[in-house]
Amino acid sequence: MDTGPAETLLYEEPGLVDSIVVTGCYDYTRFHFLNDTFFFGGYNKLRIEFESFSSSDRSRISFVGYNAEVTNQILYTKSNEDVNVTHSFELPAPADTTWLELRLFLSPQVCGENEYRYIRARDLRIYGIK
Repeated sequence: MDTGPAETLLYEEPGLVDSIVVTGCYDYTRFHFLNDTFFFGGYNKLRIEFESFSSSDRSRISFVGYNAEVTNQILYTKSNEDVNVTHSFELPAPADTTWLELRLFLSPQVCGENEYRYIRARDLRIYGIK
């Protein structure tokens, strides 16, 4: 009986990964580089999953890759109402040594006294799929 492709947990950041809190009327971008350099040569694909939530109508969450040839490659991005979900996506495993980043963006569209907007990411996992 075939149980499908073998998955291996390669990286995990449980709990709060990163967040932004904005109490004024300005855009804010947070760059969270994962605490490792990765070589995914033994895998065909990666599956990345994490949770995120935002209290602002104008927010974006992206997963970005860097290697010797490509910088700032957007591997995955969701905006606005698509931020407030559990994210799970697959992509081809990079052949080169890779640095990965989770990028949070917040742009409150309503500015007023005592405004409080946030975006956060939690429970990040990266799996290798053979």
